[in-house]
Amino acid sequence: MLEVALSLPPLTLLCAMALACGVLIYVLLDGTDLGVGLLAPFQSTDARQQMNLTILPVWDGNETWLVLTAGALLAMFPVAFSILYSALYLPVYIMLLSLIVRGMAIEFRHQRPALFDALFIAGSWIASLSQGATMGAWIEGISHNGQHFTGSAMDWLSPFSLYCAVALSVGYALLGACWLIWRCEGALAAWGRRQAMRLAPLTVLLLAALVGWTMQLQESYRLHLLAWRYSGPLALIALLALAGLGAALRGKREFLPLAMTLTLFVVAFGGMLLAVFPYLLPPDLLLTQAAAPPATQKLMLIAFGAFVPVTLIYNSWGFWIFRGKVHAAREEERP
Repeated sequence: MLEVALSLPPLTLLCAMALACGVLIYVLLDGTDLGVGLLAPFQSTDARQQMNLTILPVWDGNETWLVLTAGALLAMFPVAFSILYSALYLPVYIMLLSLIVRGMAIEFRHQRPALFDALFIAGSWIASLSQGATMGAWIEGISHNGQHFTGSAMDWLSPFSLYCAVALSVGYALLGACWLIWRCEGALAAWGRRQAMRLAPLTVLLLAALVGWTMQLQESYRLHLLAWRYSGPLALIALLALAGLGAALRGKREFLPLAMTLTLFVVAFGGMLLAVFPYLLPPDLLLTQAAAPPATQKLMLIAFGAFVPVTLIYNSWGFWIFRGKVHAAREEERP
C-alpha cells in the first residue's frame, strides 16, 4: 500500500488527499447537525427549538465543505466526476434538494414551527439516507468504460447501499446525541446522553457488519483490510475511542463523548479509504486514470489551499462566537 502511494505522481496524490480531507471534514461537521435533525422527531416542540438553536449559527458553514469538495472533484478528477454523478444523479439530487429544504427550515422555524419542524426532520432523514446510499453505491462499484457511465439509473439501489444508508444514519444520530450533550443543558442534555448510550453499541455493531460485508465485495478490499500493518492501528484507535466514549458517557463528561465519536468516524473513514485505495472509482478506475492534467491539478491545489483556511476560520469563528450552552426555551421565548 505504501509502495503504491509513493509510486503515484505527487500532484495526483496531493489532490486525492485534499479531496479526502474535504469529504471527511464535511461528514464530521454536517453529519453532526444532520444527526440533531434525525433525533428531532422524538422530542417536544420546545425541545426542538432548543435543538434548532444549537445548529442555527453553524449549519451553513458546515455545508460549505460539500460545495468545496464537489468543486474539487470536478476540477481535479473530471473523469471520475462525470461517471460518478451520472451514476448517482438521483440520490445526489435528492440529497441536495433535502439539504436546501432543511436549511430553509432551520432559518425560518420561528415563522411556523410545526411546518418547518416537519421539513427539518424530513430533510435531515432524507439527506442522511441519501448520503449513506451514495457511499454504499460508490464502494460497491460503478459500471463504466473508463470515460462514461455504462450502467442504469437505479444501479445505485442495492441491499448493500441500503444497509450503508441505515448505518450512516445511525452513526449521524450518535453524533447528534453527543452534540446535544455538549451544547444543551437540563433535560435535553440528559436525554441526549441516554440516546448516545443506546446508539453507541448499535453503531459499532453496524460498522463491524459493514466491514465484514465490504470484505466480501472485492478481493482487493479483503486483502487491504486484512493488512494489519495498516488496519491494525486503525482498529486499536477505534477500540480506544470506543472505550473512551463509554467512560465519558458514564462519567457525565460533556465534550468528550462528541470527541470520541468523531474519532470513531475518522477511523471508519480511514478504513474505507484503505479498502478502496488506489481506486477513485472502484473497482477499476485508478486515481491516475481519472486525474486532470498536471497544470490543472497544480492550479486547483493552490485554490483549494487558499479556500480551506478561509473556510476553517469561518467555521471556527462561528463555533467560538456561539459557544456555550443553549438553554431551554423560556415562556416568553416560545413561539
